[in-house]
Amino acid sequence: MSAEPGKPRDPTADLLARGLGSAGARPAAWQAPDAALLADLFPGLRVISLAGRGGMGAVYLAEQTRLGRPVAVKILPPEAAPDPMARERFEREARVLSGLNHPHVLQIFDFGALPDGTLYLVTEWAEGGDFAQLLGGKPQPMALVQDWVAQIASALDAAHARGIVHRDLKPANVLVRADGRLALADFGLAHAQGQGFTTSLTMTGMIFGTFDYMSPEQMTPGAPVTPLTDIYALGVMSYQMITGRVPKGAYTRPSRFTDAPVAVDALIDAAMSNDAELRPGKAGDFARKMSAIAGVKPKSKRVWIAGGALAAAAGAVVVAWTLRPEATVKPPVARSEPVPVAVAAAVVAPSPPVEVAMPASPEPGPAVAPVEMAPVEPEPALVVAPMGPPVVTAPAPAGKTPAAKPVEQVPWTWVLGEVRPAEHALRGTWSMRGKELVAGSDICVLRLPVHVAENYDVAVEFTRTGGRNSIGVFLPTRSGEGVFELDAWDRGIGGLQRINGEDMRDHGQYFPAKLTNGEKQKVVLQVRGSRVSVTWNGEPRMTWDLTGHRFDSTALWETGTGIGLGLCAWRSPTVFHRIAYRTMPAE
Repeated sequence: MSAEPGKPRDPTADLLARGLGSAGARPAAWQAPDAALLADLFPGLRVISLAGRGGMGAVYLAEQTRLGRPVAVKILPPEAAPDPMARERFEREARVLSGLNHPHVLQIFDFGALPDGTLYLVTEWAEGGDFAQLLGGKPQPMALVQDWVAQIASALDAAHARGIVHRDLKPANVLVRADGRLALADFGLAHAQGQGFTTSLTMTGMIFGTFDYMSPEQMTPGAPVTPLTDIYALGVMSYQMITGRVPKGAYTRPSRFTDAPVAVDALIDAAMSNDAELRPGKAGDFARKMSAIAGVKPKSKRVWIAGGALAAAAGAVVVAWTLRPEATVKPPVARSEPVPVAVAAAVVAPSPPVEVAMPASPEPGPAVAPVEMAPVEPEPALVVAPMGPPVVTAPAPAGKTPAAKPVEQVPWTWVLGEVRPAEHALRGTWSMRGKELVAGSDICVLRLPVHVAENYDVAVEFTRTGGRNSIGVFLPTRSGEGVFELDAWDRGIGGLQRINGEDMRDHGQYFPAKLTNGEKQKVVLQVRGSRVSVTWNGEPRMTWDLTGHRFDSTALWETGTGIGLGLCAWRSPTVFHRIAYRTMPAE
């Protein structure tokens, strides 16, 4: 925003520089200019008051003086258009968006630039504020949800038909008119194709959007952005409307703690699938399915396992560590061997369900304050045999279900940024590829540079790229230090590798866990003293109680003791994409 040499500086440049920051770098928290100072800067408008501000600009209530109608004026920070080419992209995009004459798209009246180069948009004024305020963080009735989804979907279909992908769909970017109708707004990050040009208010190689609503493809620089990206965000918003919370990587299915029909679970899972091809093809398709099931009464979610003595209810909390849940929910895994009946079995008291909510940044950062979550159904009691067999869930007796307690989100700490292969590798070939950790084709063991307490969670996202053997995580517990493995012993099984000197082939407490090379895997391990639970790709699989038992690792790893938290791969090249851990409060 500096004036050219030899030319007088426009007075608005100093004004906006004080409010928005210089063009060279944006301050950590910039202050929007006071409305009184902007009152007469925009042609044909009188600025009245500041309505809101954010990272992409500030919005003011203004009056269009000739027509006497209220309008909204959005100004962009100077760095949003640092060069003539960026300005040209902005102007082309504004023209495309102005052609979206749709009842649920905010109408654009004008756009332009002040003498100092600051860009602005003039749009209709939505008196009802934004949709996030309307939702208020509370669950909404399905009748309202299906109506809201239909309105937003119709706007998205109209934009997509013109080759425009919003890319930043979220409640704050949907406005509420005085009559309650919704209007999709803030196309500042939109990707527009068609009419002979491509426009985008982004820079090559940069990732833009709001993390909680961003699809996996938006996380990958250079990956194609399509209308399916907006459908992903619509799925997130639908979950938020129904439950009052955002599904930050781990979530309870809506039907588990609201009056939503069970069928809505699969619909939202599909919209938020990591695989874009599994999402509904159009926003309107998603909305029509939502409307079709909105009036369906909830069905019983209790599932009885054959055998008479044992029964299981669907898990109260589906724990996942992923940018979003998988597209489909598989049924509980059935073991081929009979579940051993506990001899003098110990009954573990019910514990509050744990929601694994990941931080809102893929980089290490400051801890996020815990957020109190809405109550969910209590976790059923765990009945375990002396050798630590798989979890056997039993439904609570009628009328005896204890009241659920609020669940707190505990912040995660990201690990890979601190890993130094030359320092932390204990065996085999390890290297960093960008921000990812790579294990070679030999026997690989690496100590993670963290220290954990007795109660902790660890989350690992990886892809085995070759080989056919196990990938594992070293876990310190109160009962010793051992390895959790997937695809172990050439048998496609997963579990704690060694208990009381027996590997899982002998102690028998494992679950089917065959890995497919090239497919991303997500594992969350919860350690509570001597109890270990695993969730694999969003599905709770097994819990072991090691109290009174010895947990250690086989000598085949040749690592000795005292590794702490670590990773291992048995002659199977593997890329570890993300690793995080968090310390949990004592139970």
